[in-house]
Amino acid sequence: MYKTFGFVEDPYFGRLAEVEFSISAGNEKYAYLLGSFNAFNEGSFRMNRSGNRWTVRVLLPEGLWRYAFSLGGRFELDPENPERENYRRPAYKFEREVSIAEIAGDDEVYHSPALLYLYHFAGRTHFILRGKRGVVRSAVLAVNGEKTDMWKKAEDGLFEYYEAVLWQEPAELEYYFLVETTSGSLKKLGPFRAVPNELEAPSWPLESVFYQIMPDRFAVGIQEKRLPLEGELFHGGDLKGIVEHVDHLKGLGVNALYLTPIFESMTYHGYDIIDYYHVARRLGGDEAFEELVKALKERGIKLVLDGVFHHTSFFHPFFLDVVKNGEKSQYKDFYRVTGFPVVSSEFLELLGSDLPWIEKHKALKSLNWNYESFFSVWLMPRLNHENPKVVDFIADVMESWLERGADGWRLDVAHGVPPSLWRDVRKRLPKEAYLFGEVMDDGRPWLFDVFHGVMNYLLYDAILRFFAFEEIKAEEFLNELNLLSAYYGPAEYFTYNFLDNHDTERFIDLVNGDGKRYLCALAFLMTYKGIPAIFYGDEIGLKGSGEGMSAGRTPMPWKEELWDEETLQKVRKLIDFRRSLAPLSRGDFRVVAAGDRWFAYKRVLGAEEVFVAINCSGEEVKLTYGGKSLPGVPPTSALLMYKSVIEVL
Repeated sequence: MYKTFGFVEDPYFGRLAEVEFSISAGNEKYAYLLGSFNAFNEGSFRMNRSGNRWTVRVLLPEGLWRYAFSLGGRFELDPENPERENYRRPAYKFEREVSIAEIAGDDEVYHSPALLYLYHFAGRTHFILRGKRGVVRSAVLAVNGEKTDMWKKAEDGLFEYYEAVLWQEPAELEYYFLVETTSGSLKKLGPFRAVPNELEAPSWPLESVFYQIMPDRFAVGIQEKRLPLEGELFHGGDLKGIVEHVDHLKGLGVNALYLTPIFESMTYHGYDIIDYYHVARRLGGDEAFEELVKALKERGIKLVLDGVFHHTSFFHPFFLDVVKNGEKSQYKDFYRVTGFPVVSSEFLELLGSDLPWIEKHKALKSLNWNYESFFSVWLMPRLNHENPKVVDFIADVMESWLERGADGWRLDVAHGVPPSLWRDVRKRLPKEAYLFGEVMDDGRPWLFDVFHGVMNYLLYDAILRFFAFEEIKAEEFLNELNLLSAYYGPAEYFTYNFLDNHDTERFIDLVNGDGKRYLCALAFLMTYKGIPAIFYGDEIGLKGSGEGMSAGRTPMPWKEELWDEETLQKVRKLIDFRRSLAPLSRGDFRVVAAGDRWFAYKRVLGAEEVFVAINCSGEEVKLTYGGKSLPGVPPTSALLMYKSVIEVL
């Protein structure tokens, strides 16, 4: 069951609901609250046993939240809540029946001078008013005696959001709202007196276009090397290979690089870290990292590393100490241990056997172990994030690599770690370090004072449903965009936006190899709010291979005759647009027109505007803008106009 105990004031959301979730307890050793607030992932909201029930209290923004429970790893719905639905998120391939929590106060209309409702960004002040669905007919903002009509920005299952934008410098304002309701009454909300909020974040990501590399799959620079495990799908890429091809990045125009884990590990992907303080020898070691940092700095390219702090490798010295010494281990509280010994003698015998690694790994999966792990994978034991020593360890690792040349961190399985830990760690790091978390669903609990941004899976979900799967029309797609803006406010400009990454299928494959549709989606990504990213090989039309998690991890081909030259040139042009036209990185987003399979918008920054039309229909679209007729936008293409220049992609 769930129960709302009241609300607490919050500088970002205005107020948060204090909600208790609980379920009857059985013989399970642990329980977690899962939901759309943590991508239904164990780890972040651990429940406590009280008598015969598991309980946890969390602070959540108002809205409809989907949830369930994990009881000892078993997915369970709320038996005391009949409200359920089939919940689907293509972005992380989640679809199953879940319970629904409706969390909302009694107000028909709501505003607070908190960050999400009153913020200043890039020369303009945004005012947001929230009303329950079907209540507001119209709304007017009055600031220092001047009145402005508000426009309906977006709607979700419970609320409608209205916005007004004023171009001005931040200063203390006195303002109120006049709301005409659908019942015919007129409500005044306010007056309020406040200085618009500004998000605390480094500025350099706003000027960035990212390029993501999985080092093993990019380029081989060291020909002779020893790989940790035979049969573990290694392709042999390393940091030396990246250094040798760094001018490829410079030639594309990207100016920020995100690397998947580079630290010592047993696997090709590196998400099972054995040593957090040294670069893997198969990647060239610490010396190769220093060489890479030097090459990037010389070309003005920032570097973001991948931090895996939800779990470590089974073979990390800390966990091996727990395996060996059990309850006497100094690291027994570093992990989520459920009993001792953590593994059986049969487990250890099999682990030390001469079986090939792949067979051994599969055989070990069939045995039991007494610790929590990432998605029940024995190789990745979960850290105990409530242990202050774990918090210190994470902060020390992150600070160490920032001192050695990194400019920021992408945090793996961030939604599986309590937000409080990330808040604590962030306070210890330099303010110029860009932090963004892997949050595969609604990112609100992980923003503002937690991360500067998140991997924008909500945007990716909308992109998939419009561009790739053609499940929704432009009107619904645009509502999803504006709803995202209402949820994230200025933090949306710091989200890491992508069409694919190492955990997804390649977007070119999802559109069945249709290069034009891929370029339409990329044109949107490069001209929308947030920080755009290219996954290695996207720029040359690289297609995926393999299945499951390996579907998009095709090795980068360096024979240029295998490249799609047309795609390469258009990607370069889009990146150049993004970096040279200021409205694309900081400008306001305003819809101009839309049809079923096309839409047009403008990005506005002061007196500068960039007009964009994305046509995914099978017909030419005729548009006018500023009282002038534009060239027709051909089927499956994008048009950009800035000043008097028109480009069709």
